[in-house]
Amino acid sequence: MKKSIYILFFGAALALSSCNENDKNTGRFDDADPSSGWVQFVDGSAKEFVYEGASVISLPIVLNAPVNADGIDVNYTITDVSGSSVGIIPERSGVAQIYKDQFGEATRNGNLMINIAEAALTASTEFDVTLTSTSKSSVQIGLPDNSRPTVVRVKICPVNIGTTYAGTAEASTGFVGPAFTQTLVPVAGNPRQFTTASAWGVGFVPAITGNAAAIRDYPATITVNDDYSVTVVGINTAAFPNRYLGGEGTYDPCSDTFDLVLRQGIFTNPFTVNVIYSPVGN
Repeated sequence: MKKSIYILFFGAALALSSCNENDKNTGRFDDADPSSGWVQFVDGSAKEFVYEGASVISLPIVLNAPVNADGIDVNYTITDVSGSSVGIIPERSGVAQIYKDQFGEATRNGNLMINIAEAALTASTEFDVTLTSTSKSSVQIGLPDNSRPTVVRVKICPVNIGTTYAGTAEASTGFVGPAFTQTLVPVAGNPRQFTTASAWGVGFVPAITGNAAAIRDYPATITVNDDYSVTVVGINTAAFPNRYLGGEGTYDPCSDTFDLVLRQGIFTNPFTVNVIYSPVGN
């Protein structure tokens, strides 16, 4: 089953819903042809999506014209910027539709739908989606001054969780611990669960206490959930059951980065520690 990925937007702000828009765009509509105007993306900012198999990406578009009696087709192209999206997007061009006004209701908004195929995506890919033309000679793409978005850059990222990361640790008190190498050991049968010998790095407690012998490693199990939130469960001993209280955070597939907050019961001051695991070399 295809999963749809939708970009939420506050549509009313950009949709043409009254004659005031015509007043604000003097010279951009043909008074003799109330169906004249332009098409643009609702939001021109870059978008990131996580690739999880066959799905649909939806990019909202909007028609700026006083009348939309017949509906309109909007043509677009897809051009790679980095990597290759050909394997997951075989169709390099397409047509989006904005349906006609019906039952007295103005229709100005539509969605440009891009089908994402099932394929083996091993590295991130970026591409531009460009509006190129419409089915009406009186409706142009964007405005001559380029003030309206007609190109959206899209990045699609696979989920490739590594096992070796560059780690940093900073206490909520402001203390910054020494940098460390984080090694995640996969748990058999769960590709998104790992164990670590030290969630905050073996040198964190010796550094914050000034005592080289004060080794408190913070062994833990780290689970990346389906929504890319992360759950950390501390591994304690029967003798000291409340040293490592666990934590939570997020995993970003596009940057392959963990951002976690750890709680601890070692110190009487109940500070937390923010740890970040980044790809080695970044």
